[in-house]
Formats: sequence, C-alpha cells, structure tokens
Amino acid sequence: MSAEPEDDTGARIEARLKRGEGTRDEDRITIEGSGPTAEDAKDEFEELLEEYEEEYSERIREIQP
Repeated sequence: MSAEPEDDTGARIEARLKRGEGTRDEDRITIEGSGPTAEDAKDEFEELLEEYEEEYSERIREIQP
C-alpha cells in the first residue's frame, strides 16, 4: 500500500474546442478530466473525449438555432 503525498492536490486536463467562424456556424465545447493523479485525470479526459466524438459532436452540429 503506497501513501499519497500530503500536498497532492490532484490533476486536471482541459481542452476547449471551437468549430466554425460565423455566429450561426459556430460550436464550442469544453472537455475536462480531473482526478487525484495525472493518470486518473488523463483517463477521465479520454473517456469524455471519446463519448463526445461518438455521440455529441454530430448531435450538436445538427441543432439549428
């Protein structure tokens, strides 16, 4: 059993994506993963990115304001 350092505050990875240039043709998304370690944050980020790529990116593009 390994001990965590007392000053470990965790880790966070964030990516902000913007697609399009015009007001009516612009999508913005922020994907953030966090966890007690950098490895945990990376794993969560990868899961969320994959979920966005597979499902949400197309659904968001199809929405017409």
